[in-house]
Parts: sequence; structure tokens; C-alpha cells
Amino acid sequence: MWPFRRRKEPRLESVSIGTPSTDPDDYSVLTVGQSRLGDSFTALGFTNDDAPRFELATLAPLVDPGMKRVADVEVRVHGHVVGYLRPPALDTAIGLLTEHRAAALEVPAMIFVAPSGPEVRVHADLQ
Repeated sequence: MWPFRRRKEPRLESVSIGTPSTDPDDYSVLTVGQSRLGDSFTALGFTNDDAPRFELATLAPLVDPGMKRVADVEVRVHGHVVGYLRPPALDTAIGLLTEHRAAALEVPAMIFVAPSGPEVRVHADLQ
């Protein structure tokens, strides 16, 4: 029976974080990368004339193969990348992914129009 092996908990596909809301003040985590991701917003059918849209987003880690560590976390809505997290939300998301042994996090998100074009904010429960 030696050596003892510690069994790891099974990896979860996805863990839900946050409660959906239609109050824009509940979405305080701004993502980055929108100016480079115009095709994603077009594919989602979101234009500069649309009212804010409340969606469920998937936060998926991007692993640096050389360091074998999470380098970034992308925000996906209906399979389209709409942004990336920035610190401190990035660090929080990495911690939650590790804590829950999850492959992804499901969080409420708001797509809205800013002066620079479409942007995405993630629910404040991620902070």
C-alpha cells in the first residue's frame, strides 16, 4: 500500500459565479480587448445602436505552454471572445478556477456601447 497517493477531486467543467442582474451598476469589472474583437460583436449581432445586453459569459483560462501556467483569461459570450480580464479580476478568476478545480467560470456580463465602441463588463461578484 505504499506509497500513498492522494486522489484529486474530479475537474468540473464549469462553475457559476455571481447572480444575473439588469442593473448596470452591478457590472463593474471592465474587460480589455474590445477594439480588436469587432468581429465577435458583429457575429453576436450587437451594434452601436443596441441597448445594453445582459448575457452569461464564460471565463476560460489561456495556458502558457512554456510556463504551464494560466497567462490570461478570456471572456466568451456564445462562443465568441469578447474580451480579456485585467488585474485584479484576472487574479481573482485564476484563484477561483484553481479553488473549484474548474475548467471555466460562468459569470453574468453586460455588453454595452461606449464612446470607443462595444465593451463588456463582468459582474462585480468576480472582484
